[in-house]
Amino acid sequence: MKGLLRKDLYMTWAYGRTLLLISAVFLATSAFMPSEENFFFVIYPVLMGGVLPVTLLSYDERSGWNRSCDALPVSRRLVVDERYLMSLLSFLVLYAVTLVVQAVVLLPRGRAGDLGQLAGLLPCFGLAAPAVMLPITLRWGVEKGRLVYFFFIGALVAAGLIFSRSVLGVSGAIGTWGVAAVLGGTVLFFIASWLLSRRLYEKREL
Repeated sequence: MKGLLRKDLYMTWAYGRTLLLISAVFLATSAFMPSEENFFFVIYPVLMGGVLPVTLLSYDERSGWNRSCDALPVSRRLVVDERYLMSLLSFLVLYAVTLVVQAVVLLPRGRAGDLGQLAGLLPCFGLAAPAVMLPITLRWGVEKGRLVYFFFIGALVAAGLIFSRSVLGVSGAIGTWGVAAVLGGTVLFFIASWLLSRRLYEKREL
């Protein structure tokens, strides 16, 4: 597991720096644009963190590493576990950075409640994206997973443009317990996706 994680960390540094730079730009933009004005700028970094392993999978398939790994004494279940752990790790890093940036923006304005709502809402996006994309990508390959990726990003852009002013309002309307329920459902969905991906990848012919 440590070797697989180290490999993906090296690949992130080698090939994922552009995504990290784009996420940094979005973080900086969100600092000057309140979350209720354009929610998409706030969720984009955590979204990119969650789906980073999908990008790394494309390089693995292009280089043939997935076939080479299949010949190593590494179970397919362990490969899937590492992908999901990498997704959690990259999501948590960008989630923490995003919350720090938003805390700097919101707390001086006396909007601690909005920060709390963001803390509950952001994982719903950052975990839902890989939960949808990883099973498809691991079972049928990156090309089909890429179609889901573009659809998912397009849907979020559209939702961000249309509902950016009302997302926090909706979360405020359903209350703390409502946000907690949505977050709990997202976590369960992520776990179910993890278990499903194990079974799907074990059946895949490489």
